[in-house]
Amino acid sequence: MKRILASLNSAEIGLAQSRLEAAKIPWELRNDLVSQAIPTTPFAPELWVRDEDYETAMELLAAVDEEQ
Repeated sequence: MKRILASLNSAEIGLAQSRLEAAKIPWELRNDLVSQAIPTTPFAPELWVRDEDYETAMELLAAVDEEQ
């Protein structure tokens, strides 16, 4: 598994998840509940994909960045 995105912005995470789902790329969200458990320490949720999907996923995220 490789991390493709870490962000405190839930909209950014959600958009990336939607793009990955549309491309049928499985993803995993990590650290999404850590900030709630330890509120004084900011932990950014992280989006992870399988190693074999990494390149495609990064291309999808780059396309999102170009659109903004």
